[in-house]
Amino acid sequence: MKIIAFILFVTFFNTSFSQDIYRGLKYGMSKSEAKDEYKAHNDLYDNIDLGHGFIWRAFSKNFIFINNGLVAIELVPKGAAFGLGYDNTTSYLEFTATFFKVKGYKEFFRPDYWQYPLNFNSRYGLLLAAPDSSIMVQMYPIVFRMGNSKTSSAVIKVMNYKWFMDTYNTDHAILDEKSKNSGF
Repeated sequence: MKIIAFILFVTFFNTSFSQDIYRGLKYGMSKSEAKDEYKAHNDLYDNIDLGHGFIWRAFSKNFIFINNGLVAIELVPKGAAFGLGYDNTTSYLEFTATFFKVKGYKEFFRPDYWQYPLNFNSRYGLLLAAPDSSIMVQMYPIVFRMGNSKTSSAVIKVMNYKWFMDTYNTDHAILDEKSKNSGF
């Protein structure tokens, strides 16, 4: 009986902490493990081609860690260090959303103007959940200053679904509590 319990514990432990985020990057990886994976397969993370000229890339500096464990990575359009401009940003986001939907990802949250840099005003952007609820993909535009003018670009955040949902639910519980205590 102890052997069966041990096997179940090891199986649960391994599946809980070895979920893919993207390719060889796994949920819970340490900073050094994630950096080693990125260096060993840089070509896979540098050229993520979704088709029709929409190419994304990951940088190891855009990995997101909580308590030294990898929880998410950010992707940016390749070759867009100086921005994409309004129309290209919108096109990148709309095409990428369609790409994920064709792969079976379902909308979890869709704010108004999620793909428009000048009108975007949401904490989350578009959220799409993987069919197996292992990954949450977040997409949104950013606006930033380049010299004396502003430009825009797009961001994709690929996150562990459970981590995201825990964070999302905690945030909403805090808002519910504040609302209850507000007196209104």
